[in-house]
Amino acid sequence: MPNTDVIVVGGGVIGCSIAWHLARRGVGVTVIEERGIAAAASGASAGGVRQQGRDPREMPLAIAAIARWATLADELAADLHYYREGHVTVYEDEAEQALAQSSVEAQRALGLDISLVAGQELHELVPGLGEQVLFGAYTGNDGHADPARTTRAFAAAAQRDGATLMLGAAVTGLLVDGDRVTGVVTEERSMLADHVILAAGAWTRVLVSALGVDLPLEPVGLQMIRTRPMPALLRQVVGANARRLSLKQLRDGSYLIGGGWPGDPDMRAGIGYLRPESIAGSRKDSAAIFPVLHETEIDRAWVGVEAIAADEVPVIGPLPGIGRLTVAAGFSGHGFALSPIVGQLVAELVVDGRPSISLDALSSARFDAASRPEAVTPSAG
Repeated sequence: MPNTDVIVVGGGVIGCSIAWHLARRGVGVTVIEERGIAAAASGASAGGVRQQGRDPREMPLAIAAIARWATLADELAADLHYYREGHVTVYEDEAEQALAQSSVEAQRALGLDISLVAGQELHELVPGLGEQVLFGAYTGNDGHADPARTTRAFAAAAQRDGATLMLGAAVTGLLVDGDRVTGVVTEERSMLADHVILAAGAWTRVLVSALGVDLPLEPVGLQMIRTRPMPALLRQVVGANARRLSLKQLRDGSYLIGGGWPGDPDMRAGIGYLRPESIAGSRKDSAAIFPVLHETEIDRAWVGVEAIAADEVPVIGPLPGIGRLTVAAGFSGHGFALSPIVGQLVAELVVDGRPSISLDALSSARFDAASRPEAVTPSAG
């Protein structure tokens, strides 16, 4: 029965970041992934690297993550297609000015460098916006990167530092001794470990259910659209207060359009299926905000399978009453930006016993039977 210090279940951006941060500290790590690196949510992410619009409970991580992104490409020795050109959330209705200002002030109180931009100043900042766009909440140090490239870079760096990747191996259960987890069971063998980390996205809930734990993580299909290339115009990431939109222009000139439009997840296949009405809705909303999109065609569209927490805030940390197990899941369509700091903090938790930024607000303990929140519509990017 093979043994390792830590087993990380899941080869997405969160799992690979955790593996790298552990391996660089000399911990023996094995990443077990059923499909391939960035095969599920990480390969279908909108790629937003933003602090704006975060729940207050995860804002400290988002701010710390932006600082890590500044040097991440050098640390990973890889081109992540990272652009730090800002994020703007737009408003189209005069009546929403007070709402926009309130949102800016609330986020500023959490430590975010954010401002409200209006009128000509906004349209000079973001050329190409529709004439009806009146206001924009702007964070200049937000941006975007390539999710698949970043995930692969984390995985490669982890391997260089000694981690082992087991691809094509499905974890079917957890080994338990009393009140602690001692390893995992795959379709072919059992593996012992001093610690197990579940970063399995939408598949995490099934794995912990055998422990008598019901994490309110729902699998949801989130749609992405990539257009044919166009001349360079958009530098920022654009979201919209009243529309499902996450819009950015990539290095080759194509536009990547997300925003939480739903598809249909297939948990067995590990992929999602498109809905024609979601494609139509996304095209309509994106072109309304950025009219040049009327002039291009879709090159590719796909659906990733994401775990949406009941309150849209990730679950990071141990499960109460269960030793040697850590969960990092339920990132609800916006975990990519957090990946560097989540990897760092989970590694600190496992090695040092305490992370440098508190994860208490993200504990699964918030989901008790008396106060479990209702499910909400996911956002993305």
